[in-house]
Amino acid sequence: MRKGIIAAVMIFRMLLVSAIISGKVESASPDSGYAGSQECKRCHEEKYAGWKTTMHSKMEQEPVWEGSDKNVLGDFNSKDPALTFKPEDVDMLIGSRFKQRYAKKIGDDYYMLPAEWVVSKKKWQSYVPKKDWWVSQYPADWDKKPASRLCEGCHQTGYDLETKKSSEKNIACEACHGPGKEHIEAMNKMEGDKKSGMMPKPSEYVKDTKIINPANLERERANDICFQCHLSGKSLDNKTAWPVGYKPGDVLSKYWIDDPYENGKETYTFWHNGTAHKNRVQGNTYKFSKMNKQGVKCFACHNPHGAAYKSILYKSPNNLCLTCHGSGSVFGEKYSFDKIEEHTHHKPASSGSDCIECHMVKTGKHAVDRESRDHTFKFVSPTETKKYGVPNACNNCHTDKSVEWAVEHVTGWQYFNK
Repeated sequence: MRKGIIAAVMIFRMLLVSAIISGKVESASPDSGYAGSQECKRCHEEKYAGWKTTMHSKMEQEPVWEGSDKNVLGDFNSKDPALTFKPEDVDMLIGSRFKQRYAKKIGDDYYMLPAEWVVSKKKWQSYVPKKDWWVSQYPADWDKKPASRLCEGCHQTGYDLETKKSSEKNIACEACHGPGKEHIEAMNKMEGDKKSGMMPKPSEYVKDTKIINPANLERERANDICFQCHLSGKSLDNKTAWPVGYKPGDVLSKYWIDDPYENGKETYTFWHNGTAHKNRVQGNTYKFSKMNKQGVKCFACHNPHGAAYKSILYKSPNNLCLTCHGSGSVFGEKYSFDKIEEHTHHKPASSGSDCIECHMVKTGKHAVDRESRDHTFKFVSPTETKKYGVPNACNNCHTDKSVEWAVEHVTGWQYFNK
């Protein structure tokens, strides 16, 4: 009898793990205010399906080592000295676009193992944080830096620091729209009233449920939703690397202090000219942009519900940019596909005529140098490279040319130094 019970328990555990991996079980909510994205899916199936295609939905994953669902990218047969742990140490995967990190569960918390897989180079490198502000707050050993305080508030939805549980792993619906249980209950009541013969108006049911539609927020509050994870800084208590207590619609600065730009000084976050020096500083740099001053919200360009283009852009980069900056557009600029060569001094089909290669220069370090795009939208002149070392738009593509060549080549351009 005892053996039968043990066998049944083991089978149940196997089925549960399989369901989690396949996405059939999201997780249980520790907070009565959260409902989970499966509940959102009932009415918003198209948006849910789109979100499932994004990297947001795959930020943290149970490791799958073999088969068509394999999601472990790192080569664990490698003899690279940076790889100091084994597959059996890995309980969770973090990321998959630029790099993939690996975490081990110890007690009720996760800890980041000391190596990461660099996706673009297909190689291991050590992961030993040195420059982050919080490094001095924790012992040097990897197993003394809890993910609960340093990662999970941005990697999971509805994370509770006390219970170390979340509504669900990954960046899901309620990370941007706020806790949705009241909203779900109101919609359930409406459906019940419909069945009883009433003719309810949806607005009457949801008006007090506090669900957030970022499109209805003014610019700063709307962008705060993205900046809760894409704005480098520190918590008010100087102990946690994510804004504990923040929810969509709140004023982020009540929970989070963004890294300051010290004019003309190079820091861990900024190059001397205010462009991105590292990853996850989209918000820090965007604040200095003309786009921000014009009131443009992050999701005017990025579609959190999924898009066919990299970085969840609504359109291909040039098509997207020329929506506002093309001939006859709202800003009245003169750029269009048939005239773009006049502006870029490159053939229309070349990467030199891609707006983002000059106006969203890869200045930041992610897994490797020059992997993260700057969001000030400045053209970084090669003269700035000569003076300060900041990567410039020209030599990022013309890697076989010198900085002096780039300076000489662009000096006569109409838009140079503007």
